Amino acid sequence: MKGTGDCAPEIRKSLITLSSPIPHYLLPRLDIFAGSGAVLFAILVLVSVLAQQATAEPTCRPTGNYLTSNPRDCRSYYYCFEGQPYYGICGPGHRFDERRQTCLQSTVSECFSCPSSGIYNLSHPTTCQKYVLCFQGVANERECPPGLLFNQQLRQCDLSGNVVC
Repeated sequence: MKGTGDCAPEIRKSLITLSSPIPHYLLPRLDIFAGSGAVLFAILVLVSVLAQQATAEPTCRPTGNYLTSNPRDCRSYYYCFEGQPYYGICGPGHRFDERRQTCLQSTVSECFSCPSSGIYNLSHPTTCQKYVLCFQGVANERECPPGLLFNQQLRQCDLSGNVVC
């Protein structure tokens, strides 16, 4: 691995065996801290924490069985079983409710991620007869007129013969 040649063998091993994805631009610069073990250790801990946050996998309590929501996606959750997280996802049109520990039917405004600015027509998560109008980060469910379906390529309602749903 480039940039780890000057590290002590135990440090080089810890750099290579990290299981979390680390941006490549962070690794080559770590060798400048090889002289200071405490600083390098602190950086490795920070990178590990950031990598865990990037994957949105929760830290489960060491004992117990419970469900916890995925902070990056309202449709999914994690089942924590004796300290290990297992990914789960609700069916189409449903969101995970952590308080009730179950999947509930959801509306688009509750569980649809829109770009924070601009106006966009995006595909509805469950049907081609509808679409989602995103306006300044807010999702609004809209329905195509009778006989038309939402065309993902055109980003508008179109004749049903022109749409692959």
